[in-house]
Amino acid sequence: MRRRSHPGADLLSALCGGRADGQALSDDAVTGLACTLLTGGGEATALALASFLANLLDHPAQLDLVRARPGLIPGAWAESLRRDPPAPVVLRRATAPIALGGTTLPAGAVVACLVGSAGRDPYRFADPDRYDIFRADPAHLAFGAGPHYCPATALAGLAAECGLRALLDAMPGLRWAPGFRSAPRGLMTRAPRRLLVRPC
Repeated sequence: MRRRSHPGADLLSALCGGRADGQALSDDAVTGLACTLLTGGGEATALALASFLANLLDHPAQLDLVRARPGLIPGAWAESLRRDPPAPVVLRRATAPIALGGTTLPAGAVVACLVGSAGRDPYRFADPDRYDIFRADPAHLAFGAGPHYCPATALAGLAAECGLRALLDAMPGLRWAPGFRSAPRGLMTRAPRRLLVRPC
């Protein structure tokens, strides 16, 4: 890769200079990370942004708070992802037998992880269907952390923050169009497909 021999002040150069467990990242690892970051601005982010805006428009008092205090945007975004994730069902394959719920899933079994259901688990979240930008559940505060954290998550969050700030600057009185209410659609990917608003 050209960036290894001629590094610059860009992300690709930083990845080429990165190390994991004391070893330089391979070209395949750098390419994989770059692709992950590029796709972080794709369909999942667009769907998550649609749900984010719908949640805020459904709760005008919270939208007004976010407009007045932009520092609340990251928490409002995380709460929207908890309540309405863009990919509520994620498929994974078991790499080894797993004992679960009184049975054993064999290696190779396809597992449907119900992310959307987990985000609304009443044993984990108080009043889980409510959208609340001040939610204080510990799992909400730690959203996007842990060993399987995807760097594209940070990119999507940045896109959400910049996009919402620009939208509210351009349309300071943003509200739903009279009589319109959003309706999410889809199973593997889910979000409102149409948002009718009045700008002021």
